[in-house]
Amino acid sequence: MTEDQHFLFDLQGYLILENVLTQTEIDAANAAIDANIHLVKHPEPTLSKGSENLLGNTGRGSFTQNPLSFDRPWCEPFRHMLTHPVAVDIFNEILGTGFRYDHAQMLVRMVKGTEGHFLHGATTRDPSQYHRFIDGRVQCGLCVASWQLTECKPGDGGFAFIPGSHKLNYRAPRKVLSLDDDLGVVEQLVCKSGSLVIFNEALIHGALPWKTDERERRSILFKLSPGYLAWGRPPECMIQDPTEEELALFEPPYRTNRPAIGMSK
Repeated sequence: MTEDQHFLFDLQGYLILENVLTQTEIDAANAAIDANIHLVKHPEPTLSKGSENLLGNTGRGSFTQNPLSFDRPWCEPFRHMLTHPVAVDIFNEILGTGFRYDHAQMLVRMVKGTEGHFLHGATTRDPSQYHRFIDGRVQCGLCVASWQLTECKPGDGGFAFIPGSHKLNYRAPRKVLSLDDDLGVVEQLVCKSGSLVIFNEALIHGALPWKTDERERRSILFKLSPGYLAWGRPPECMIQDPTEEELALFEPPYRTNRPAIGMSK
């Protein structure tokens, strides 16, 4: 991580890195989604929790099968994201070497009319979600790599957050989390396709209803934890022919002598 990235992540609780994926890689990932669109399901809307500001006529779409388990070539774009050196470099710093794959939403698909997601995060007081600074370095709990496969423009909706809330000491008022009155602190993600957004799950975040019919929201999410910690039940590796790096990410949580990736440079 650069000095600027250290500063911004500690200050904000997230980073936006543009142009991490090439146009060829973006196209391959979107083609893989299109080829498996029959596996994308939109449930009944429930994430808005009744907030009038977050209501929609459909739930967000997600895969019913983890795309890491797809046959080739459709699994390849997602496997590339899982061990992408830009993401690995950052997670080695904020989660520590030997970090692990915790779980994944994998695909978030929003079309016009998709509901928002009630804001959540720091107010949960979840011990697996934290941000602290000890001995000159940041230490984090559960964090997310969110790969953006479509552009997010102002007013589109989609991912929203409260910068700096990963270090919050007071509970956010419910009116803020529901967007009844956000007190001017909630921001919508604006970024180009091919961007990588890394954020701490302790950051208060959620989503605004998707308002545009010019494009879908397509984001691929991986959720990762320090090697000794688990938020969810440790998953079995679902990749058909995993590499050593991929297998290392699927190690269960434990403390010592963990395999690490991206440390050979």
